[in-house]
Amino acid sequence: MSSATQRAFIDAIAAQAEGVGQDSPKVRGANWRQATVATVSASGTITATDGTIARRLETYTTPTVGDQIAITQSGAGDWVAWGRLATGTVTVGQTIGVRKPGFTSRASVTTMADDPHLTLAVTPGEYALDAFLVYDGAQAGDLKLGWTVPAGSTGSWWPGGPDSGMTALASSPRWGALGDVDTSTLPVGCQGAGILLACRPVGTFVITTAGTVALSWAQQTTSTTATIIRGQSYLKMTRIA
Repeated sequence: MSSATQRAFIDAIAAQAEGVGQDSPKVRGANWRQATVATVSASGTITATDGTIARRLETYTTPTVGDQIAITQSGAGDWVAWGRLATGTVTVGQTIGVRKPGFTSRASVTTMADDPHLTLAVTPGEYALDAFLVYDGAQAGDLKLGWTVPAGSTGSWWPGGPDSGMTALASSPRWGALGDVDTSTLPVGCQGAGILLACRPVGTFVITTAGTVALSWAQQTTSTTATIIRGQSYLKMTRIA
């Protein structure tokens, strides 16, 4: 056998070995890559669009067809799905939220305006809303609440606070709710400057176009004593569908 033939033979064997190694996780070791979910199994696995079957981690909740995920392979060839990758879209089961870092004070104003901190960017989907507001103000002024939402949004909400006619801290809560999220407002009561109260607005929002959801608020009745929403208040939204 000539040296050239020997060289070609050796190169062919090397190429074949390299190809086998690339295809065998036992040779190449563990690996990870991106994948797109094609189907979801009740047994705890997902199947990617390329046919790879991977078992979900416990932290990968509410898997959905079309999810962009990270999967990893062990040296033995088993695949595990770590979870969703950031795509710029709020996914089903994901919670987004923001904490108010300081107070905002508004006096002698009944015109609604967005809170400078309690604002969230959302993408189309159905959301459960949960907010916690710490506030104070004059009984004469109260706190009027509403929402700024992307065009076409629908839903219902409840302010979860004391009635605007309250005269004492033991007054009844406001039970009235609203069947829209983009036009109407609801007030909750104040007890006096420096007397901290809390309300817990909740609701379900259906967002049809990407945009911003913001808490909008003002005084219910104009008062020179400021109505204040305090720091440590928060706004959260969880996508449920």
